[in-house]
Amino acid sequence: MKLNDAILQKLLNCWPVARLATVSAAGLPHAVPIVFVVEGVHLYSPIDGKLKNGTPLKRIRNIEENPAVTLLLDDYHDDWQQLWWVRLDGEAELHVPDASVSRLLEKLLRTKYPQYEEGTLLPRDAHYLRITWRQGAAWAQSGYPAHIIGQAIDRLAIPA
Repeated sequence: MKLNDAILQKLLNCWPVARLATVSAAGLPHAVPIVFVVEGVHLYSPIDGKLKNGTPLKRIRNIEENPAVTLLLDDYHDDWQQLWWVRLDGEAELHVPDASVSRLLEKLLRTKYPQYEEGTLLPRDAHYLRITWRQGAAWAQSGYPAHIIGQAIDRLAIPA
């Protein structure tokens, strides 16, 4: 099912985590959770100061070998009528933004993720994965992804 652009944009602007799937040149899959922000037609995920395993990161090595990626945003509930996912397929690249874009991305990240207010997690010269999606799909157990995803977005806006 296709998701309308307005709901997709709201989802991308507020949803806190996505799963990034990459594939190595040898065809081995790799998936990791990522944080991200949207600017224009791209998603940006920082290579930040959180602890990482491996240098360079497996996701970066895979993207250098094969830029095809999939992003998955989803929400699990014990009430399976509330289940949904959105998949975006596209290409990724390692991106070093110029100073003005870097400041903008830092501002977007700090707005979406208060954890970045601590200066040590996001270095001034941060590199990013820049993801351009080409196609997507959405699914909901109820058969109405826009409605269920809209409810999930609304829940994020209501303090617990």
